[in-house]
Amino acid sequence: MKLLRHSAPTHPFLRRPGIAVVALLVFCLTLPAFGESHHAVRLVKTDAARVDIYVGKDLFASYQYGIGFHKPIFHPLFSPKGHRLLRAYPMEFGIPDEHSDHWHHEGISFTYGNVNGVDFWSKLPGGRNKPGSGRIRHTGFSRMEDGQKGVMETTSDWITPSGEVLLKQDSRITIEAGSGWRTLDLRFKLTAQEKAVTFNDTKEGMMAIRVAPNLREDRTGRYLNAQGLELSKVVWGKKSSWVALRGSVQGEELTLAILNHPESIEYPTFWHARGYGLFSANPFGKKDFQKGSPPLNVSLDPGGSALFLYRILVHSGHLSRSRMAAQFESYRATKP
Repeated sequence: MKLLRHSAPTHPFLRRPGIAVVALLVFCLTLPAFGESHHAVRLVKTDAARVDIYVGKDLFASYQYGIGFHKPIFHPLFSPKGHRLLRAYPMEFGIPDEHSDHWHHEGISFTYGNVNGVDFWSKLPGGRNKPGSGRIRHTGFSRMEDGQKGVMETTSDWITPSGEVLLKQDSRITIEAGSGWRTLDLRFKLTAQEKAVTFNDTKEGMMAIRVAPNLREDRTGRYLNAQGLELSKVVWGKKSSWVALRGSVQGEELTLAILNHPESIEYPTFWHARGYGLFSANPFGKKDFQKGSPPLNVSLDPGGSALFLYRILVHSGHLSRSRMAAQFESYRATKP
């Protein structure tokens, strides 16, 4: 951690030792939990319906919003040492050792499987007597800033197969980074349009990551949640403020985690964590996750909104439960 040095106090209160110590402690507590200075973040909008996110000169992630995508996604995502953390399929083909199951598991995405009966999670084609899946269509940018924090604000529509807009989505993505860590803070505000909208209970959602092969549980991956539970068969369906997947890629030990902010709807979220490499935060899947429970169907009146808040953390090294708890407290302290 680097502190500014002054040859002498410039304000009378700094000459009082007790207050000076308190001021220093407050300053330190406002720094990232990672304990180091930030690296510059740069956002580059390309002609390929993509925004590339750089940390210094290195590509960290790309926001993809082209017409061919079922919903806006982040792909690829790189570790601090430049290793791929996400499965390439179905955006890229022919990658050795990758599974080609669940072609709707695209990078990092925010979507849901039952909104007024419409499936936005899957990619089901329409046909005779089959409406097919809904789509989330990127509609514009309202902010894009570089700096110690990169900030991007976007808008999107949740559109049914018949063309009706059920929800307007306002997104804010904040990116921070240091030498051994990266964060994506994701703020999604969903607003119902002309009719009431219900998120019907299903396990298929919502803030999801499909990871690279080496991070699967049959390789190096191992899930951990805030209660200290490990492995997908135990973490799956439980509520927790965060879930971390710890493993290694090409010799780099890594922690890839999703954290759920306390001001997010239905906090703490349920978790849809699978050993084959998908894990997602799902606030609405109670019936599917807890056998015998009544469904948790959450509705918005026309014009009503809900807030979904997540942090994606990429960290070199395996973070312990206590260190992950510290990361969560740092995230909790942020203003949504």
